[in-house]
Amino acid sequence: MRPLGINIAVTFFILLVLSVILLFSRFSGRAGALASVKNWFILLDYQPQESPLNDRTIRSFDMAIFDPDNHPPLEKIKNKLILISYISLGELDPNRSYWERVKDEPWVLDENPNWGSFYVDIRNKEWQGLLLDEIIPGIIRQGFSGLMLDTLDTAAMLEERDPLAFRGAKQAMADLVKQIHLRYPRLFLISNNGFAILDEIAPYLKGMLSEDIFMMIDFKNNGYQPVPQQDREYKVAMLKDISGKYKIPVFIIDYVPGQDRTLALRTKKKLQELGFKPYIAEKDLDRLYEN
Repeated sequence: MRPLGINIAVTFFILLVLSVILLFSRFSGRAGALASVKNWFILLDYQPQESPLNDRTIRSFDMAIFDPDNHPPLEKIKNKLILISYISLGELDPNRSYWERVKDEPWVLDENPNWGSFYVDIRNKEWQGLLLDEIIPGIIRQGFSGLMLDTLDTAAMLEERDPLAFRGAKQAMADLVKQIHLRYPRLFLISNNGFAILDEIAPYLKGMLSEDIFMMIDFKNNGYQPVPQQDREYKVAMLKDISGKYKIPVFIIDYVPGQDRTLALRTKKKLQELGFKPYIAEKDLDRLYEN
């Protein structure tokens, strides 16, 4: 018979090993959840009559990105899809409930003419606090398990536009992404573009999203156009490099006229051949598109 002390030690060691295995499996499961996504969609202007989300539709997808203020009831679908909420870090939408509270603040800047939103000085602590203490907790309470971090590029644009007035904006954006991760470590964070800080924020991400690899919106002519080859090559090289380095998947939205199914399918195939997870849509992202 083994001495009692040895039995206790062996039992403790076995429990410790099992705990480590369980913790690792849970971490690996979360870390790999986005990598296992095959079909996904983004729907920022939810209209039930245009995009009914019945059980048959839901079964076709693994992940959905919704606007936090405009989405279907989440209770019935939260166990069937990975639910990601859109959130804008560098711009402010006048349609948000908190717009009236902040619209006259000096850190709310000029208008983005393409989207009607307003640039924000990301260095401002009041805006950061609103995001960290109010907006993100509200999103979590709804049942979302992740965030698509949009308008990351605004900080770099402002700093380039006026290097003196917006000095440190890029770093402030990178620091904010880190703070979101530290404050809410269980959230899946997916960056949208943000190439100027992508390498710096990649350790905090579970996925990357980019737009406009082969096809993009033509704002000037209210249509769609091919992406210049130089821009495409730059984006693809960076996305592949960071994806390989940090083992995180890449999701792509390319914009194609809805009636051009041939172009949509051809674009999707080219993106898949690059190893990306594509979704082909039109500008307003207001309905589900057949991919």
